Amino acid sequence: MDNFILWNISYDDKINQLSFFATNTQIQRINKGTHEMISEMLNDLGISEAVFEQWEIDFFVTDYLMDFPLSDNWKEIWSDTWEIKLQLLKSIRLKYPETELVRSFADDATWKGESLQFPVQCIVVADFYNFESLMKAKAVLGNLKSLREDVSFIDEIHSQLPNVSKWMLSKTHEACRELNKYPDKNSNALSFYQRVSNPLQFIVNIGFFGEEFFIDDTPLACFVSEIVRELEGTPTWDEKNYLQTLELRKELGLSN
Repeated sequence: MDNFILWNISYDDKINQLSFFATNTQIQRINKGTHEMISEMLNDLGISEAVFEQWEIDFFVTDYLMDFPLSDNWKEIWSDTWEIKLQLLKSIRLKYPETELVRSFADDATWKGESLQFPVQCIVVADFYNFESLMKAKAVLGNLKSLREDVSFIDEIHSQLPNVSKWMLSKTHEACRELNKYPDKNSNALSFYQRVSNPLQFIVNIGFFGEEFFIDDTPLACFVSEIVRELEGTPTWDEKNYLQTLELRKELGLSN
């Protein structure tokens, strides 16, 4: 069986950097990575012409690829994922469907069976469908980071999103206390960034957490995901794929 799902590829031609996400489907994990593993993944992605010598690997967990209906086991919702960043030696032309998921049998020879170690970084991937929603989301998510320290931002966010109750925003503020368990790692919690090839997507860093956060159903991450939906975005691949399928059927004049 395959070991990883490869997705969310991005290429920055200004600095000649290629990156993509790899989510494990079995017990196989990634440690330092090898040239052979990455080359096989690039071949699976159809960009075997990419030439590289150096790479960086960042680990996190995300629920972006979770299946519905939801499992009772948090480990089947929050998947171990690695962002693999490659510094290319020559430029490439990247043509790649945003919603494509690619299966890979690649494996990392530097992984010796080590298990997941806490705390781990929790990421919500938020897709938007027009720049107006994206810019509104940028403002709201910026205020959400401020809400962590200042409860008065409840009123500001509520004025931006009237459908989000002040009760929910108050609970979001309370949920931020979980970040204080790992202060040295969470100075940048509730921040977000974009990747060049995915301009309508935010990668939201919820923070670093221990296992109890996931056992307790990740309240802070769930609040952020609901806020993303109120901003007319989607926080999972299934939701994005569903909306794009509906849009395609509409363009083709097919009934839903």
